[in-house]
Amino acid sequence: MSAKPRGYFFWTAIWTPLPVWKRLDMAVLVVVVYSVVVGLVYELTSLDMPNWGGLLTVLNVIVLGILLQFRNRESYERWWEARKLWGQLVNDSRNFCVKIGAIQKLDPADKVEFGELVAGFAVALKNHLRETGKSPAETPTAIGGQIHQNAPLEYLRRTALKLRECKDAGKLSDWDLLLLDPHARGQSDVLGACERIKNTPLPLSYRSLLRHGLVLYLISSPWLVFDEIRWWSIPAIALLTYFLIGIEFTAEDVEEPFGRDADDLALNTYCETIRKSVNQVLSASIATPEDSIDG
Repeated sequence: MSAKPRGYFFWTAIWTPLPVWKRLDMAVLVVVVYSVVVGLVYELTSLDMPNWGGLLTVLNVIVLGILLQFRNRESYERWWEARKLWGQLVNDSRNFCVKIGAIQKLDPADKVEFGELVAGFAVALKNHLRETGKSPAETPTAIGGQIHQNAPLEYLRRTALKLRECKDAGKLSDWDLLLLDPHARGQSDVLGACERIKNTPLPLSYRSLLRHGLVLYLISSPWLVFDEIRWWSIPAIALLTYFLIGIEFTAEDVEEPFGRDADDLALNTYCETIRKSVNQVLSASIATPEDSIDG
């Protein structure tokens, strides 16, 4: 690991790089070049544009302000709900394994199998949300080497079958099933809620309307302000572009919380937390799946 230059950590603490900086910097550069062209046209042709500065302010504050606030709020709420769902999954997984471990009639092999199903569900859910398309056989517990359309659902089905098998064998009582059911059901609830977030993006009309407003605003701004502040309009418009487009790009990034971008949830970390919890509670040795190291 190469050593960081002196002052690196101090600088990043003040000016933390944005995960969307590449696209953002390109957008700012395009707007700056466009503004320079507008300035040259002004200088070479002596255009006489009407003073629309007041109208520009109204457009910015009322229209873009409302749309950006709505977009940012809705995107963050999706991210935060996904964060709470994976936190709930960690808790349900731990509670399920703690109760499984306390049932004396269960064989150690049964407890390990339950642990594998719990850890496997988390990894299968991560893959399902990221649409990796990999076989469930690559998760902690192989499911017959077959690819299932909904691998997490298959884990839930096999967990239910295992519970029924242990109940029929006299290893689990009705009371045991009653204690375990809320946590097994909690996995299904997390699966359904995460699928709802992934399959229900923000309505296209809101996104399109905001982007139309941003484009029109940034196209018109150089023409409306250059006559008043001349070349100082270039850094001013660049600063506005940085924040306006930055908010939109960040909201777009946060809106899909299950990917691999820096703003997305660290799903591998959650899966690893569940795996370690299973191993600790059930004294198992479930290995980290190879698929779980992709970031």
